[in-house]
Amino acid sequence: MSAYISHLQLANALLYLLLAAQLLALPALRPHPKRLLALNYLLYGHQSIALVAILSGQAHIFLILRPLGAMLLGPGLYAYFSCVRRQAPEAKPRDAAHLLLAILVFGVLYLVPSWRAFIDWAIPASFLCYFLLIAWQMRGDSQAFAHLGGHAPSAQRWLTSLMLMAFINLALELAVTLEMAYGSALRDAKSLLVASAAFLLLNTLTMLAALRRSDWLEWMYLFGEKALPGIAPGIDEEQLKTVFRRWETLVNSENLHKLEFGITLAQAAKKLGVPARQLSSAINQVYGQSFSVYLNDRRIEEARQLLLATPEMPVIAVMQEAGFSSKSHFNKEFLRVTGMSPSQFRHASLPAAAPG
Repeated sequence: MSAYISHLQLANALLYLLLAAQLLALPALRPHPKRLLALNYLLYGHQSIALVAILSGQAHIFLILRPLGAMLLGPGLYAYFSCVRRQAPEAKPRDAAHLLLAILVFGVLYLVPSWRAFIDWAIPASFLCYFLLIAWQMRGDSQAFAHLGGHAPSAQRWLTSLMLMAFINLALELAVTLEMAYGSALRDAKSLLVASAAFLLLNTLTMLAALRRSDWLEWMYLFGEKALPGIAPGIDEEQLKTVFRRWETLVNSENLHKLEFGITLAQAAKKLGVPARQLSSAINQVYGQSFSVYLNDRRIEEARQLLLATPEMPVIAVMQEAGFSSKSHFNKEFLRVTGMSPSQFRHASLPAAAPG
């Protein structure tokens, strides 16, 4: 059984590290939340690698580092949730205080030999405490996410899914602890095998969502973008119009709205050779909408043309050709722009377009 657990944990470790690398590599307007989430994925990756080392008999320092890392999982996740809920989403000293407290508790339990047996119970107890704190933060207060603007629904869906994953993690951690308390060795713990398989499935789904630039995750890169009522300081209106014309030319020439994995504001600004704030101001001032709305409008226009020009093309193929990767996002944006679903639009428009 230990061989199966090791293989599953190695796959989990790889996915954790890839997710962390993507979060750290992609630019974002407000980078602190994604950095804290990347830290959480790195902690989970460390846990998987440490478990494989212990199961293979190469434990050494991991016998200390794995329970220490487990003690940090709860406060790490709590710090991420707290950062997202703040009006100014930045890491605070009190976030580090939670992590330092976890290290202190572990240190006390480890340094007193007669207390070491309580470490296995302190880990799920710590995670339970922080899970309850996060659940209290997520208790249905929609105003807590008002500062995220149009990204609030996506953020809430993602945070709710993280809560579900945290609950599964807590339940499985308790199951492993109980199984070992009744005499099972770690390598023979059936609940650990179930936990490894469950998290491989969850991590695979998260990785697919990240690769498809699902709106469940994309909000973390975009939520700092706001519709600016005025012109950015130091930039005149003609200059903004010039930037917007250059932006439209670039979108048309490179079909940026149809890129498979999308494009962020920072990436677009880099292509134009202008600051991200200047490009955002130009789009808001000239087009009257935000960067993300502009791109979605272009995608919807592309989809409308395809629906009419190629009646035989399935709607899902139209969605992908237009540059959308999520069916729910496509339907939501199409409804926003046209007031109807893609299928309704096609059925309503084709007879009128057909010759009498």
